[in-house]
Amino acid sequence: MAKEREGRTEIRAKLQAAGYRLVQLDPKVDRYSNRRLDALAYAANADGDLVPWLAVEVKNGANVKPAVMLSQLRKWRELLGTVEHYGVINGQWFRADRSMRSMDPVDGPVNPAYGDFGFLTDPSLATSLLMDRLWFEAEKARDKGHPVDFFFPPADLLAETPVPGIETAGGDFLPVRHDVLWQARRRALASFALRAPHPGEHTTAPVIADAVGSLTGKKLGGTVLDPFCGTGNFLWAAMDRARELDGPVEFVGQEINTQLAQLAEQIARTAPARARITTGDSYNMELPEADIIVTAPPFGRLQQPWTLLSGVPARELEVAAIDLCLRKLRPGGRAVFLLPNNITFSQPLESYRRYLASEYRVGALIGLPAGALEGTIIRVVLLVIDRAEPGETFVAQLGEDWAAQLSESGAAMNAALEHLDGE
Repeated sequence: MAKEREGRTEIRAKLQAAGYRLVQLDPKVDRYSNRRLDALAYAANADGDLVPWLAVEVKNGANVKPAVMLSQLRKWRELLGTVEHYGVINGQWFRADRSMRSMDPVDGPVNPAYGDFGFLTDPSLATSLLMDRLWFEAEKARDKGHPVDFFFPPADLLAETPVPGIETAGGDFLPVRHDVLWQARRRALASFALRAPHPGEHTTAPVIADAVGSLTGKKLGGTVLDPFCGTGNFLWAAMDRARELDGPVEFVGQEINTQLAQLAEQIARTAPARARITTGDSYNMELPEADIIVTAPPFGRLQQPWTLLSGVPARELEVAAIDLCLRKLRPGGRAVFLLPNNITFSQPLESYRRYLASEYRVGALIGLPAGALEGTIIRVVLLVIDRAEPGETFVAQLGEDWAAQLSESGAAMNAALEHLDGE
């Protein structure tokens, strides 16, 4: 094992000496299997983007032939679009020809054709690099004896620089396209903040947050509110969509957990649009009226009953949350909720469901399978309510392909938006 690690270190050193600053060892790049590439190096392409450029397969053994690596290298080229391909057998480097039909012995990798200075454009990679940096900083803090139950990122991680980019755990600075950096910051910081469980909190997958943003549809604009914002995932997803609009949009979040609210505020400072985060209990504090509400309220029960708009008392947090949001929703506005699916069938809530159907437009109800909400087995639904005349409801129960169905081009998403807004 030590010899194998030493060999990987030498490969990284060779690649960096050839001009590849960003080198990943053992990255998982094939989402359909556990197969990993031994080394992947990034370089600039002709457009100035930092892209996967060079792939390396490593083999050891007395009878290993270079040709056995070609089929796997061809697979990486197909998946990643890499340009240069190498095999390393017992420390000897081999370079594949352009046709990927043969490999010749070489001293090492060639220099990147367009240099290594380019802007990173892959949000997943940028997020991964930021997560690595966060774990690196957390381990440093732990080694110094500091408690890291809730670790705040170093100031320079969110500081604006003359050239937007990321300082990696290894000390390198990588330029990142500004919109990609925004996505990476918010997703990495939110995921890192929720790595340890907080009472009543759950992690929302980015695909769900993006779906909530999409379901705002043609209503998006004005004031966007999340009364239970956590680290702000739903606000940021709506903000990404609002960047396509001409008019001003204001984003407001409130969160009772002080630590999560502080982190959301840090993320807001790097946001491309105006955002304001406050700390407090939305059931007991004044909230602004809003044109759009996006939220995933905590699950559980209230200590004191909440009197619903229908006049009936309720102790379920999620039911009280719907009621609270509808009180703050302006005429013509839209609320998009992520809720446990018992909201659709619980007998004590039957009268409130009838009230909603008679007073509001319950526009869409989309069920997700168990496991969609990361870290739980709770089944959840996406509920869309417009403050408008009652009408028919789009209903769908999604299966294992739920993520694809909820994507921007997914069939369920397109059908829901067609029903909601005629898109």
